[in-house]
Amino acid sequence: MANHSNLSVIVYNILSLPCDIVAVSANLSLLAGSGISGLIHKAAGPQLEAATKPFVPLTPEQSIITPAFNLSAQYVIHTVCPRYMDGQRGEFEQLYHTYASALALHGQVPDAKSIAFVSMGTGVYKWPMELAAGIAVKALLTSTFESTLMCVVDGATRALYQKKVGVD
Repeated sequence: MANHSNLSVIVYNILSLPCDIVAVSANLSLLAGSGISGLIHKAAGPQLEAATKPFVPLTPEQSIITPAFNLSAQYVIHTVCPRYMDGQRGEFEQLYHTYASALALHGQVPDAKSIAFVSMGTGVYKWPMELAAGIAVKALLTSTFESTLMCVVDGATRALYQKKVGVD
């Protein structure tokens, strides 16, 4: 397992982050949805949707990688995370595997040195931030990238993630 020295939590707009790969939660159809998925598609341009079509439908916990087109990143990893119901339906394991599936694609782009994530599932999929942060950090600490970033929207969310990493 990697130590947390390669994991950083930052307040940053993932759309303009200069990194090799951005990983975002997608819906099963891989179409532009609400939230960050829709923003990624809008910023990347219509080529992104065309590049995902051969992979439809994506199954939960499955990840694919496409070019990032008009984004600052080189690639986008699209992954489907589970909806939070009550924590009694295997959701914790499913969310962990969502992050792990995205990280596993490093083998397809071995020259990529950096990957950035958003807090997956904490928007329309209703994950409580505290639970989602703990699961995300556990998975992200296994990253083989030189730099693994969690991009969050505010200082309070950053503090929560840093607490989970063990950095104050």
